[in-house]
Amino acid sequence: MESYVALGAVVGGTAVVLFWVSLVVWTYRDIRDRSQDLAIQVLSVFLVMAFSLIGLLLYLILRPRETMDEAYARSLEEEALLREIGPDSACPSCRRSVEKDFLYCPHCQTQLREACGHCGRPLSFSWLGCPSCGTGRGAPARAAQPASGVATADIPVLEGLPSSAGKAAKAAKAAKVPPSL
Repeated sequence: MESYVALGAVVGGTAVVLFWVSLVVWTYRDIRDRSQDLAIQVLSVFLVMAFSLIGLLLYLILRPRETMDEAYARSLEEEALLREIGPDSACPSCRRSVEKDFLYCPHCQTQLREACGHCGRPLSFSWLGCPSCGTGRGAPARAAQPASGVATADIPVLEGLPSSAGKAAKAAKAAKVPPSL
């Protein structure tokens, strides 16, 4: 009978030691995935090694919430979401929200994009051409169409006048009204 008790004590003691070693190994692997700091790793393993289940409970309370792989995946996901939103969603000057089709910021009047010379759609400064009409970046702006029934030969070119005065004079000539300068 005594031999069975001794055998039970040896088997039980071996199971407890194996359980304790497995706790220490699990703690080491877990903290290695959660922190690169060697001091934190050693302290965590020592805590479980010295205090066994109570040390494991303390470790579980104090350990970082996420592994380094989870933190890296989360940062990649956040970066992808920010890239989807795009850098064009905020004014680079005042950081207020703007819409993608704005040419100028409505808050600070910073130029955000320029208009396509052919179709007038907003172009990002990094684009080489318009994605809507295919016009290259340096294409000239389309000419204004004359009013119906007015021949362009009837409108003289007025040089030396400011552009707004020249436009007013052309409009007055087209309407057969003397210009008011």
